[in-house]
Amino acid sequence: MLSSLFINNKQNKFYVHIVTDGLENINSYNLKNFLDKNNQQYSIIEIERSKLGKAPITHHISLATYFRLFIPEVLPVNIDKVLFIDSDIIIRKSIDSLWGIDIQNFSHAATIAAGMDDYPIEIFLPEDDLYFNAGLMLINLKAWRELKVFERGCDLINREAEHLKWWDQDVLNILLHGSWLPVDLKWNAQPFLYEQSIANYQYKSRYEKFNYTEAKLDPAIVHFVGGGSSKPWHYACQHPFKDEYRKYLQTTPWKGTKLIGKPNMITRMRFHFALGSRLRHLMQFLRNKFV
Repeated sequence: MLSSLFINNKQNKFYVHIVTDGLENINSYNLKNFLDKNNQQYSIIEIERSKLGKAPITHHISLATYFRLFIPEVLPVNIDKVLFIDSDIIIRKSIDSLWGIDIQNFSHAATIAAGMDDYPIEIFLPEDDLYFNAGLMLINLKAWRELKVFERGCDLINREAEHLKWWDQDVLNILLHGSWLPVDLKWNAQPFLYEQSIANYQYKSRYEKFNYTEAKLDPAIVHFVGGGSSKPWHYACQHPFKDEYRKYLQTTPWKGTKLIGKPNMITRMRFHFALGSRLRHLMQFLRNKFV
C-alpha cells in the first residue's frame, strides 16, 4: 500500500502512523528502511493488550480487531485529521482531492460497503441506512474524541460481541450512525463492483449516485476486501487489479515474495503426471468398451 501511495503522490510528503500489535525484527527493519529511503516521516505504534481494559480477546476477536478504535487514543492530540488506510489497498492516483474534503461537520468520510446494502438492519440500524466500509476513512479525530469512540466501542464489543459479524466495522457504523459523509466509490473500490452487475440491482440508483462506473473502470483506490484467494498475494486471486498490486510489491523490500498457494515445480510435475496417467487409463477404458 505505502509504495503505491508514494509513487502516485510524489508531490506530497507524508507522516505515516503504523498501528500494529508487534512486528518481527526483519519486517520492522525493512519497513523503517523503506520509509527512510522514501524520505517519509513515520511512527510505529504498538498496541498493548493492557490498554483494552475488560474488552474481550478470544479466538474470534484478536487485538487487531480494535486497531481502528484506538486511532483517537494513540495519535497525538494536536492531530485533528487523519486518513486511515488498510494494508490490503493500492492507491492508483493522487489523494489530494480526497484529503481536501471538508469533514468539519462530520465524524469521517468513507464509501459505502459495496454489496452490503441490506446489512444495516442486521445490526439494528434503519433498513434504508447506509453502511460504510471502514478500510479507508478520512477521520475527524476531534469528533471521534468528543464522541468517545474508543471507550464506547470497547464497551459495545464487550456487551454485544456475539451480534457483531464484522466486529469494529459494525461497531463504528453503530456508534457513528448518521454522522459520516459518504463519498464516491472511486476512493474505495471493492470487489463487489467487479463481480456484480448493477443493471437490475435493487440499489442501482445508489451506486450511480456514488459514480459506480468510474470506480469500476478507473478507481483512485482499490481495496482487496475479503479473505483467502481474494487477496492479491494469493496465487488464485482473480481480481482485475491483482497485477497492479504485485507490480507495486516489486518496488518494496518484500519483492520476490512467493505468492501463497503457488504450486512449485515438483507439484506441477506430479499434477501433470497424475493427469497424464488418468487420461491413459480413460483412453484404455474407451478402447476396451467400444472397439
